[in-house]
Amino acid sequence: MLSSATESRAKTLVYVAAFTYMITLGLTGVLIPLYALSLGYDLAELGFLVGSQAIFGLTLRLFAGAIADRFGERWVLWFSFATMVAGAAVFAFSTSFWALVGAQTFLGFSRATYWTATQTYASSINRAKAAEILGRIGSSGNTGSVIGTFLSGILVIALGYEVTFWLVAGVALAGLLGSLGLPPLPRKAALRGFRQSLAPVPGIARSKGMLMGGIAAFYASTSMILTMVLFIPYFREIGYDEASNGMLRSVGVVSSIILGIVFGRVFARLGSQALFTAAFGLMGMTVGIIPFVGDSTAVLILLMLAYGVLHGVMGIMYPLTASQHSVPEQRGVAMGYVGLYWGTAQLVVPAAFGMIAAAMGLEITFWIAGAIFLAGAVAMPTVYPRLVARAQA
Repeated sequence: MLSSATESRAKTLVYVAAFTYMITLGLTGVLIPLYALSLGYDLAELGFLVGSQAIFGLTLRLFAGAIADRFGERWVLWFSFATMVAGAAVFAFSTSFWALVGAQTFLGFSRATYWTATQTYASSINRAKAAEILGRIGSSGNTGSVIGTFLSGILVIALGYEVTFWLVAGVALAGLLGSLGLPPLPRKAALRGFRQSLAPVPGIARSKGMLMGGIAAFYASTSMILTMVLFIPYFREIGYDEASNGMLRSVGVVSSIILGIVFGRVFARLGSQALFTAAFGLMGMTVGIIPFVGDSTAVLILLMLAYGVLHGVMGIMYPLTASQHSVPEQRGVAMGYVGLYWGTAQLVVPAAFGMIAAAMGLEITFWIAGAIFLAGAVAMPTVYPRLVARAQA
């Protein structure tokens, strides 16, 4: 049990770490697709480039969780910031497709380990307040994402891609230095060997509740990746420049900030099943509507605000579900396990949707994406009780 002062310091510093890291993620989320398109790569190549960050990052998630359980989450978070610095530096001086794939691989290491570390750390500070803390870490992270996303296009126009990527590396380095102050969390069990840290994985994989967390993670990851492989190319296709593209993407993150602040109360009122069903269904409708509104900025802003709220719900619900169906001593591996579903979506979705968009056009690809979310909403009243009820039986 943490003292009141230490708990407050832990929460404050992890919120600051999330804020800093998500500035870099907001920047790269817009910069990388725009950079690839500016170099002349088509939608299929864009999808491969975006998805390449998950190739090795996917396998790293469980190991990151095991390291977090063995040595503490702070080491994993420091690695995450360091690999973000390395990946951004490669983007700053290279235009070669395969060099960019290599840089994306480093960013994949960073993303895979960041989510595992911060979600495990945040949910372990005070388990009774896990929903509140995860909501607020999402809100602080999304605040950073708004800044990074909004500035991305402006910085490119003002400074060019090379300098902007160096700025990403600089922000990540600042985040690394700031996160060194995170206090270690008490551990109920004695430190175990690395192999023992991975020993719970088969049991976690058989857990119905963890499967629900994995499904939630896959959908949350898909909602994130669609903004890179569909939204940014579509906004560019209908006439928005880099600055306007970044502005539209940042609008969606603003509503996620508000959602994160009030999430604890919304969750207490509605519960998991209703939130999952509503988020999936409304997300499907939002994505499907976008191609019908053309270049109307006002309508697109409203749709992106709605998209941000729904993505925010999904982004908080999957680690919360994982924390509810795992014990504190195995929290890192549990977060790493549901992260495999997140990483699978990061690997499969951009490549698949990039090829679909190249072959059939962006509008049809939007409708296919919307249908996937609507199918999840229709299935949720049947799937959720079966998985969660069996997990709690």
